Amino acid sequence: MVVSLGFVVYLFGRVVPRVSDKDIEKAKEQSLFHWLVGYLEQVDNWLLWLFEKFLRRLRVFIMKLDNVVTKKLGKFKKEAERQTGFPADTKTEEVDGEKK
Repeated sequence: MVVSLGFVVYLFGRVVPRVSDKDIEKAKEQSLFHWLVGYLEQVDNWLLWLFEKFLRRLRVFIMKLDNVVTKKLGKFKKEAERQTGFPADTKTEEVDGEKK
């Protein structure tokens, strides 16, 4: 739950309009935590790399899942074709008055 909230906050931060470079330089000079900005940029780049890697693996997983579902549906279709047939096509034998 906390991870998903953090992810939503991160995505929201990515959508917010960017500040110009001049404003950033000015803020770096005035801020007490100017040394922290470099680390935050590195963390941002790492999170972008991690998010891209996650999306690529998710895409591969979805493709594999699609293949499995397609194969299962194909098997169901083949079984349904074998089971459904016209009554005239199937011959039944009567033994002692019972159909088999």
